[in-house]
Amino acid sequence: MMMPQVLRKHRQDNHLTLELMLPADLFWFKGHFPGQPILPGVAQINWVMHYAGQELGLTGGFGGFDVVKFQQPVLPQQQIRLSIDWLAEKNRLIFSYHVGDRQASSGKLILCP
Repeated sequence: MMMPQVLRKHRQDNHLTLELMLPADLFWFKGHFPGQPILPGVAQINWVMHYAGQELGLTGGFGGFDVVKFQQPVLPQQQIRLSIDWLAEKNRLIFSYHVGDRQASSGKLILCP
C-alpha cells in the first residue's frame, strides 16, 4: 500500500485539509528504520504533490522547495492532518502535517509550469 487511508477531506477554494490514517503495513515504513519505523520526508512531499494534483487539480510537476522542516517523527498507526494551500500567483504549495496539536513537518514546494 503506497498511500494512507483518507478518513476525511475538506476543500475550500485553494485550501485542502486531509485527515489520514497511517497503517503499519504502509510501503514507506519498510526499512525506514528497523526497530522504529518513521515516515520518510520524501513520502510526505510525495503525498503533498499527489493530493494537490488529485484534489486541487494541479498539473505542474515538482520543481524544488523553498523551505522544508521536519520537527517530529511520523509513526505507524498515527492519525495525521495534512493541510495544503495553493498560492497560484507564486506557483507554490504551502503544506503542514500535524499529529494531534503538534506540527510534524511543514514546507513550501515550487511547482514547474
